[in-house]
Amino acid sequence: MDHALHHVQEPSREYALDLEVTAGEWPDGISGHVFIIGPSQPSLANFVWSGTGIITRVDLQPNSAGKPHWLSKRVVTPDTALVYGLAQGVDPATFGSLLAGTSIALTNTSPHFFGDRLILTFDMQRPAEFDPVTLEFKTYIGARAEYPAVKAHPVFPEILTTAHPVEDLDDKCLWFCNVLMTPVGNSKTLFNNALHVVRWDGKGDLQTWYVPGALVTQGIHEVTVTRDYIVFTEVGFQHELSAMAGRGRQAIHPPYTDIYIVAKKDLTAENRGRGVPHARARVPYESFHEFADYAQDGEDITLYIAHSNGWDINYAVTEADTVWRTGAVPPKGLHGFLPTTVDASPVGRYVINGRTGEVKDKKLFIDPKRHWATLLYARDMRRPALERGRYLWQAYWGCDPEMLITRIVEMYRDHPYRVVPVDELPKEEIPSTLVCLELAGMTEQSAWAAPLGTFVQSPAYVPDEQGGDGWVVAFLQHRDKTELLVFDALDLAKGPLAIASAPGLKQSFQVHSGFMPQIASRETGYRRSFAADLGDAWRGLSAEAQRVIEPVIKAFA
Repeated sequence: MDHALHHVQEPSREYALDLEVTAGEWPDGISGHVFIIGPSQPSLANFVWSGTGIITRVDLQPNSAGKPHWLSKRVVTPDTALVYGLAQGVDPATFGSLLAGTSIALTNTSPHFFGDRLILTFDMQRPAEFDPVTLEFKTYIGARAEYPAVKAHPVFPEILTTAHPVEDLDDKCLWFCNVLMTPVGNSKTLFNNALHVVRWDGKGDLQTWYVPGALVTQGIHEVTVTRDYIVFTEVGFQHELSAMAGRGRQAIHPPYTDIYIVAKKDLTAENRGRGVPHARARVPYESFHEFADYAQDGEDITLYIAHSNGWDINYAVTEADTVWRTGAVPPKGLHGFLPTTVDASPVGRYVINGRTGEVKDKKLFIDPKRHWATLLYARDMRRPALERGRYLWQAYWGCDPEMLITRIVEMYRDHPYRVVPVDELPKEEIPSTLVCLELAGMTEQSAWAAPLGTFVQSPAYVPDEQGGDGWVVAFLQHRDKTELLVFDALDLAKGPLAIASAPGLKQSFQVHSGFMPQIASRETGYRRSFAADLGDAWRGLSAEAQRVIEPVIKAFA
């Protein structure tokens, strides 16, 4: 069956258009702004993740024409300008040599919000601040010299952080991390990565602390915070230096999630010059995303993890692959995309002692017949819900059997925590779903299944300022169009209250979303010099490269 997922690498487009309500009625009182971001297509290396970012903002409150408004723009940063400039301005061999041994800052992964400030992220770069109204670059967060773990490069210094920093309710700061990847000996897959806690108050220099013994082996995709602790959770993303752009992968993810917990009380000025202690926990299954209740029960942390067991997102499908069970060549539209997960995906609720790392309780939410491929969830981001969350809106891609790739099925055949045996993998499509979880009991409150052949992108929760249950807004991808769906947050089974779209509107692959109640352009006074970050090492490159680099530096001065 031709599926919307077979079409998400079609060329990205920028849009500025009003949406038409094509079904239902647009809710009275809905307002605010939903953002979603993903890698623009075509990508740099024929691998979906290697596209520079494209950001969309949907203004939910109807404008003077009585319609919600949609704005999509390609993300432009100093690094993206350099990438495209060098790709066109130097010969392919020189361009390839400049990219070797480092990670390009693509800014394509997640929108985050620090008060009324818009932060766009990518795991392998510094967070970047953008104007939420114009969607234009303002500055990177932290000068290069403020990060303790930097891999030197004359044009693209590698600064590994996280795609999901977190705002602290009480400390009024943003917490994230900085990791230095160091291969073990001559290994292409084993790393001992030093972890550093990073704190930013929005106006001054970064504060950082080294965490000895927290040897991250894969990466930190999301950071979460409680009243007393910062929690760093490893992502299921096995690095493999020889598998360029997702090709030729051999190594599998470890079948568990390692969790590093650092106490805020140890993050003092005195300890900035020496290491801080941590507690460590481990739970079964790989993970993508997680959050914690900000409130605690004594030393106990309640942590929720959207698991990703058997989902190898660092693998690029090629024409040399075959579809599991049929042996067919994957549909052409999947070449350069990622395979689907090869197992059902639980969401876990864990109670962990923050001081010792002891896992004191766990409960999994899963229906193996429905819950495949956990995407990012939506949450109520107001303080009472952050203190103790009541609901979680989890989107699932479902399972398209044509995206079950033989090589990946075999790589994860012996996963020790497999939910669905390999011989029982789906033969028919499992639809994409949107599910509201009641968190106290980890039970289903309501759910909605998308039409076959479509899938739900990352949802966003929109509060009702009049005190109602609020709404969940989600992007539904069809083969030939994109629709915006608005649901009653606590009655998903009723289906969308409204569906909106516009002629010719079709998104490429998008990743993570978020909600801002208001937007405004304002000057914060915070800037970091891109020219100072690069220094003078680029002046030793070829004349052709210098002719590209110099005007970019001036443009972002």
